Amino acid sequence: MQRDSSRFREIVSILGRYGFGEIRYRLKKNEEDDRPRALKQAFEELGPSFIKIGQILSTRSDLLSTEYLVELEKLQEDTLPIPYNIIQQEYFESVGRHIEDDFATITKKPMASASIAQVHRAQMKSGEQVVVKVQRPEIEDQLIRDLNIFIRVVEAIPSIFIDVIINPVEILKDIKIQILEEIDFLNEAHNMLLFAENHRQRTTILNPIPYLSLSTRQVLIQEYIDGISIGRHFALKEEGYDLNDLASKFVLSYLYQVFDDGFYHADPHAGNILIKDGKIVFIDFGAMGKISPGQKQLLVQILTSLVSKDIDGLVNVLLQICKQNKTVDKVVLYRDIETLFNRYLTTGMEALEIDDIFQDLLKFGHKHGLIFPSEYILLEKTIAMVQGVAQSLDPHLDFMAIFQSFFLSSGTIPWEKFLDPNAVAREAFRTLNTTRRMPTKIENLVDNINNGRLNVRLTFENVDDRIRDINSMINRIIFGVILSALILASTLIITSAQTYYAELLGIFFFVITALIGLILLISMLRARRK
Repeated sequence: MQRDSSRFREIVSILGRYGFGEIRYRLKKNEEDDRPRALKQAFEELGPSFIKIGQILSTRSDLLSTEYLVELEKLQEDTLPIPYNIIQQEYFESVGRHIEDDFATITKKPMASASIAQVHRAQMKSGEQVVVKVQRPEIEDQLIRDLNIFIRVVEAIPSIFIDVIINPVEILKDIKIQILEEIDFLNEAHNMLLFAENHRQRTTILNPIPYLSLSTRQVLIQEYIDGISIGRHFALKEEGYDLNDLASKFVLSYLYQVFDDGFYHADPHAGNILIKDGKIVFIDFGAMGKISPGQKQLLVQILTSLVSKDIDGLVNVLLQICKQNKTVDKVVLYRDIETLFNRYLTTGMEALEIDDIFQDLLKFGHKHGLIFPSEYILLEKTIAMVQGVAQSLDPHLDFMAIFQSFFLSSGTIPWEKFLDPNAVAREAFRTLNTTRRMPTKIENLVDNINNGRLNVRLTFENVDDRIRDINSMINRIIFGVILSALILASTLIITSAQTYYAELLGIFFFVITALIGLILLISMLRARRK
């Protein structure tokens, strides 16, 4: 108890010294805000537990501003290796046997040393190569003790993180749950087994298998897989791998994990991804993400609304998913979402990065007092990491093309969503409404010009050619509008047909329209080459 009181005072003192507290905040709030850097320095001084807390907080873009995220991402775990005699002792205390009795050989020099555990390579007496992962002494008690004291600090001094973190106590309790899951190695072993079972029929995804009977909460024995880190691009090229192909396989592996399995690897940095015999190998299963069938359905609704440009649908699903810490102005929310869609329409879906979409949704949510469930926040963080790894392999990777291909081929987003008569009619109405207003807009533009309210200065070279190009462009636009109307009409006939002949007629018109569209596309390509 005395030790806890001493640590409590130490945490308060260090945070106060770096400017976290109501009095210091009031004195400095008109000065340049240096608190993001100060928070990182305070966590570094407070030790390994707080470095771990800071690293987890650096993934919460829904809670912290960009300045804090950037600084907390700089926190590094420069942990010194544990002497081998301590590893021997920890192994014996956890397993009840001497480490030399369980293995034919074991390397005393660790493969890796982190804040929670140390990893050694070994060989079973039966000949199999394995990895032995042993927790640091008393690391679990240290982490939980510091977290509990930190929660007490924030509860006692609510102003300590004023304007920094929303609901800090609740967030720290979530972090505590996450850490408890990560430091239970039996939980990690079961994660590996479930992951392997999910991918048993997939030829491009692999992970090591644990020796469950030999593992405990503090010791994990698992299969050793000798692969090349996905971040070692030169080494991969030397082995003959196509980096673009690896990037596509990597993204697809996550689509399977999220949308087929609802269970995915949540820490996919380059050090946790290996390439072995053309397969994507995942290691380190301490952090896993879970998406329930209901959450998956809501996520699909978000993507469906984005693809079909259904603002009403997206607003409704956001209000359904998120908690609300204040009254939401639905009119303003609708307008902001409309702005989001307009940006995508201008950019083109193929040029978008999927993480940009989720980042924008999180920002809009934060602005309107919408709090996303932690499951979606973890997914967004994972998507960002996947995107980073994939783009390092192939900077020109078309994420949206991969997503759309997967969704349509897997049936995740059903075709009938887009062929639904109501949805088609709604889109047709929008198109026709925009077309209806065009003459009025042109008339207003001409009126402004005639009355001197608009001055335009144009300089043309080859005027006849330019006029011919403009006429051609206008003809194509008109032709495209007519073509769109024919497609919509054909679709409506097919989806609402009551007889075989009516459906056949709709299909006939759809095929004819497709042929006309193909001819138009060919003519446009030929014109571009001239």
